[in-house]
Amino acid sequence: MSTTMVKIGDTVLWRGCFGKDAPRRAVVEWMEITEAPRMKDGEEAEEAPWTLVRENKVLFGLDNEHWAYGSQISPAK
Repeated sequence: MSTTMVKIGDTVLWRGCFGKDAPRRAVVEWMEITEAPRMKDGEEAEEAPWTLVRENKVLFGLDNEHWAYGSQISPAK
């Protein structure tokens, strides 16, 4: 996994319940870059910089059948 970009197929740590649950590993299946934080629709992307994830401008679809905002995602170590 790149330290500056997150890509489809990367394993990440996901926190359910809008970031309140304990972290669990998940694989990114799709992502969309949005115009503003916490939007639910955006432009499909194969990868995104972690800076946009931290700004909550990336929406993720995960292999655990959940979607997530950037605030719920962190790099897996």
